[in-house]
Amino acid sequence: MKFKRLLVLLSLVTFVSGCAQIEDDSTSSTSSSETTQESSTETSTDTSSSTNTDPIDPDYDFPDPTPGAVVDTGTYYDGIGNKVGDELLSALRSLNSSKRKTTVGYSNMGTSVSGDPKDHPYMYTDYDPATVQYDAKGQPYGTRVVSFYSGNTMTSYNKEHVWPDSHGGNKCEADIHMPRPTIPSENGSRGNSFYVEGKKDSKNGWDPAAESFGDKTYRGDSARIIFYCMLTYTKFQLVELDYHETSRKNNDNMMGRLSTMLKWNLENPTKDREQRRNSGAEYLQGNRNPFIDHPEYACRIWGNANEAAKRICKGNY
Repeated sequence: MKFKRLLVLLSLVTFVSGCAQIEDDSTSSTSSSETTQESSTETSTDTSSSTNTDPIDPDYDFPDPTPGAVVDTGTYYDGIGNKVGDELLSALRSLNSSKRKTTVGYSNMGTSVSGDPKDHPYMYTDYDPATVQYDAKGQPYGTRVVSFYSGNTMTSYNKEHVWPDSHGGNKCEADIHMPRPTIPSENGSRGNSFYVEGKKDSKNGWDPAAESFGDKTYRGDSARIIFYCMLTYTKFQLVELDYHETSRKNNDNMMGRLSTMLKWNLENPTKDREQRRNSGAEYLQGNRNPFIDHPEYACRIWGNANEAAKRICKGNY
């Protein structure tokens, strides 16, 4: 009997010890996960939010990057070559800095078009091609401008910060490549939201195609403008988030969602309207948006940023 009691006691000790070990392992695993999450928030592409699941269908066959509408840019991109990643981003920043001789200035973009086009820069960049005329230097302009997101034409407008002010857009608002003319009644729909496919919220994610007035193809224009902004301010970040709390007084210098914009860039090749705008901006400032001329640059820079980006870009980085 004593021997049997001893066996029972030994079994109980072993059971309790095993439970304690399981509990310790669980605690250790949680601690390791938290450490990994903290480390990930220090990178330029923030994937730390547990509420933002991967939006990319793993079975979706993304199109290969295509240039869409093309213009002859001559020697503009000589020297860029086959660079990728940070090396390509750095080279494009240097190119943009050397080519941009001036910026139009946010206040000079005005709120209407009339009279001499030199006083209304959007007449050179966002003109309705049905109203095209030519200035003394042979540069095309129009007497009406096209509204961003909807494609409707107008003579008076609000200015849409494609990179919102509260996320740091004021740092590149003087550059005509970023702010776009919009119909006043349509301008407030986005608020300061990141670009997120399928969402329609002024704060928690927004997609132009989700609006009744929105033209789906403006997804591509939006993405390529955001990519351009990354050339203008080195503290800007593209993040893998649907939302990030911020304010005008406390800019976070972030824009997202990165994978959404990479997807939109591929699915919506560049349009003639973007090339007209690029040529007008070059006429006014001296520089072009490289992601309009070479949309493949986006994947070559950010295509390795996270798993969603890798699937979208299909190794084109």
